[in-house]
Amino acid sequence: MTWRRIHGPWRAYPMLLHPLPSPATDALSDVFAQERLELAPECAGVFGRQGLFIGSDRELAAQLAAPMLGRRVGLHLLPRGGFGGDVCCAPGELPFADDSFRLVVLQHAFERIDDAAALREEIVRVLEPGGIAMVVGFARFGVWRPWLAWQERGARQYASALSWRRGLAARGVDVYAQRRIGQAQIAMHGISVRLPSVLRSSWLLLARKRSAAALARSHPVALPQRAVRSNLASGTQRASA
Repeated sequence: MTWRRIHGPWRAYPMLLHPLPSPATDALSDVFAQERLELAPECAGVFGRQGLFIGSDRELAAQLAAPMLGRRVGLHLLPRGGFGGDVCCAPGELPFADDSFRLVVLQHAFERIDDAAALREEIVRVLEPGGIAMVVGFARFGVWRPWLAWQERGARQYASALSWRRGLAARGVDVYAQRRIGQAQIAMHGISVRLPSVLRSSWLLLARKRSAAALARSHPVALPQRAVRSNLASGTQRASA
């Protein structure tokens, strides 16, 4: 097995030449772990029957605490494609009933599948009205983006936070908070340098699905227009008859 050293942001990491490096490298594992630390307080405040955790690796469901949820379902990307974990399924065909999860957490998994829009549709479908969705993706201008683009050579399909905001809102899930998360500092020549928030590795969206009543108001039902019978006299004529 051949090894070489490639350089991530300000540090060196051993990577396999073949096959294409997976996201579960030491470098990315550090980023994912930091993201989970920042997701934990948000998840801790969600109360409900069950939550769905979808990650690039199996650590998301295993390590992210959500003590107020009755049940946790964990999915992670498989090397051959699709999701594994508590169930095996295609990203665009989640085997869960409509409106069945109070919380859905999606950490980077959509960046490594062909049809992220289909996964987004499924997340909206299984999220119950009033439920919370948390979506994490790599930022366009973060310090990790150039390294990832070189390392993975097109294996990751990036998406902006804005595109996810619009895609969720069009399906009745409104973003109420957005911020940058991930590694907050880098090491340069043995000196730790704190990054401004705009350069942190990832974006986080916190969104809530509209209630059933709100969804009905946003999609009003068009009632058929009643036909007027021409053989009936007007009200004035009937009154004078």
